[in-house]
Amino acid sequence: MHQEFLPKIIHTLHYLCFVMDISQRIARRISKTSEKNKLSRPIVGIAITGVALGVTLMILSISIVKGFQEEVRNKVVGFGSHIQILNNNNNYSKETSRLDLEQDFYSRIDSLPGIKGIQAFATKPGILETKENLQGVIIKGVWDDYNWDFFETCLVEGERIQVENGEKSESVLISKAIAKRLNLELNDKVTLYFVLQEGDIKPRNFTVSGIYDTGLKEFDQQFVFVDMHHLQKVNGWGIEAQIRVLDQDCAYGVLLVEGLGFGGLNRLEYKWNNNWRGAGPHKLVIQGDTTITLKVSDRSTTYPDSAQVHISFLNNSNKAPSVCNYEISRSGGNGSYNKYAGGFEVLVEDYKELDYLHMAVADEVPYYLQTVSITDRNPEIFSWLEMLDLNVSLIIWMMILIAVVNMTSALLIIILERTNMIGLLKAFGMDNKAVMKIFIRHAGGIIVKGMILGNVIGFGLALLQQQTSLVGLDPASYYVSSVPIKFDLPSIFLVQLVTFCICICMMLLPAWYVSRISPVKAIRFD
Repeated sequence: MHQEFLPKIIHTLHYLCFVMDISQRIARRISKTSEKNKLSRPIVGIAITGVALGVTLMILSISIVKGFQEEVRNKVVGFGSHIQILNNNNNYSKETSRLDLEQDFYSRIDSLPGIKGIQAFATKPGILETKENLQGVIIKGVWDDYNWDFFETCLVEGERIQVENGEKSESVLISKAIAKRLNLELNDKVTLYFVLQEGDIKPRNFTVSGIYDTGLKEFDQQFVFVDMHHLQKVNGWGIEAQIRVLDQDCAYGVLLVEGLGFGGLNRLEYKWNNNWRGAGPHKLVIQGDTTITLKVSDRSTTYPDSAQVHISFLNNSNKAPSVCNYEISRSGGNGSYNKYAGGFEVLVEDYKELDYLHMAVADEVPYYLQTVSITDRNPEIFSWLEMLDLNVSLIIWMMILIAVVNMTSALLIIILERTNMIGLLKAFGMDNKAVMKIFIRHAGGIIVKGMILGNVIGFGLALLQQQTSLVGLDPASYYVSSVPIKFDLPSIFLVQLVTFCICICMMLLPAWYVSRISPVKAIRFD
């Protein structure tokens, strides 16, 4: 039985190979003759041009929108990172509440795959004042671990503030928009007022060390950058202990010692090494060299601070020391401010993984803290950026529709032009499917030529813009100074593959007209 079917199978395979080979040969022949034919040549040219134009616009629209989204996204992230870790009572406020700088999750988050880094920060409302004008700003305090990569690319003058752990910097980094509004230049002295929650303000003097310009107007007009030491101390997050020695009664063998405390959240408590109570002043009876230690704390969990003074009495003999001739050496009293931050910023390596990494970071953070992503803090900007994808989709589908219409029209004209040939092929025994393959192959060749031409033009124009920034934009309106380009090759080639498949499938409709052509009428067709 197998021997009976074997010849038929072989005959069928030979026939299929012959049909595929002959349809390919005829399609090539049609393609060559169409280039010389007065009727079909302009039609084919229009079809190739239409496909090339569509592919060019697809490449440019995808590259421009992806580039624009990345540029604006990076600028917004530059001001606030991808993920922020804050106190639960922040609620998107411009002022951050204190957190312990030493956290168990710090190293765990920093070691998560996909995390670029984690850094401490704090923000507070403020007022920047010059002799002529003033402006409300958001003061952002940064630590020595702050990632300056973004702002170093945006500097137009000077340099970023140099923050060193333990060394307070008196520099401020401002934007070009603020500098222009307040008529400030590099190295100018400015007064920055820190607005406290009680409605009070605390002034601090700074020197303009650098001027940046991101083009993101809404943010440039708000943010100034300073050393976080200033915010830690102005906010009173820690406690600072000091000891004051008064010698108004030293002639009577008595010194007055007073404790001073600053910062903290509640009423301060003073603990002395000699069991004195309260801040004082306390009487110290002079009997010889003395060391006094003071520890200041509050009734909350604020880190306490300690200060120490050593009183050395001077004398030149074995007699009793001169009570009014002494030296004081001090130690401690530096404050516990540097043990706190306003929050932590987490940078991720790939924005596409933000949602996943946000959940991973949230799992590492204790329940009394919250994690906020950049999309949650700026929903209007990121919603707008996502809407641009819809515009690209509309452009792509319009280009596909135009390509399909062009190719359908062109193929119908080519079929009508080749009616005699279709009749002859059918008369020689070729079935409808085989004849349809001829014209679908021919249409496929036209589409491929158009797509190759479109890729050359599209990538060429995009590369030219990327290298030369030939087409400029108004930063005030578009946030960028020139049309940005980013090649998303997987998306570009996927769109082209889908376009090709849709066009080929749609060619079945005009090719189906071949089955309606009668061999007898076709041979007589003129």
